[in-house]
Amino acid sequence: MDYVYEIIAMRSRYRRYRASWMPHLQNTRRFILSAVERCPNRSKALVLGAGLLLDVPLDELAATFREVVLVDIVFLSEVRRTVKRYANVRLLPLDVTNMAQKLHAYIQRGLSELPEASPLLPEVDNDTGLVVSLNLLSQLWVMPRAYALKKLRGLDQEQVDGWCRQIVESHYNFLRSLPCPVCLIADFEFIKRDHLGSIVSHGSTIFEMRLPDPEVSWIWNILPAGKDRRYLSKELNVGAWHVR
Repeated sequence: MDYVYEIIAMRSRYRRYRASWMPHLQNTRRFILSAVERCPNRSKALVLGAGLLLDVPLDELAATFREVVLVDIVFLSEVRRTVKRYANVRLLPLDVTNMAQKLHAYIQRGLSELPEASPLLPEVDNDTGLVVSLNLLSQLWVMPRAYALKKLRGLDQEQVDGWCRQIVESHYNFLRSLPCPVCLIADFEFIKRDHLGSIVSHGSTIFEMRLPDPEVSWIWNILPAGKDRRYLSKELNVGAWHVR
């Protein structure tokens, strides 16, 4: 389903646009640390969407919590090597939507059904002091949607959009249901500009799902203007919330 390809592509984009990404990464780490300060229980922290660890303040988390669990659907070997340096940090390869494997199986069996997300996080227990959803909310639907559109013919656009929104909403509602402090960092709007800086298009990255006003927000200049994109740039509106 191209998850490995996507994480490699993300690494390439980071290397290319490192300077433009840095304010976003710093803001993200700063908000996570503000969430840590609110946690009375320092036993275990879970980071969902840990990815390449670009936006994870791993040194501080490892120094604060007895155990840190980094969760994502795939991990590259460089991340595995980094984590080996910490005695109390481990990786958990997991699809937090609990849906991608079902979708793959359905398509392999010739079924055209789009399975609903039913979030799963078995690591949450009485020791869990913090759960972080890290720049993940708007990404959960991307690869399943691309895979479904590639493999299934005749899908109704409205049906697909409704399915993607269900994936987004189920993750947010799952976070709200957890019995421990939770922080959410996610983009919710994209903005594309021309070479003069004028907006040429904008829209929701979470299928118009309504979120409370963020406690902190900033712009992620994810694709700076460049010749290879005919002078179009792309920004993301990012918000951060203490969900619980």
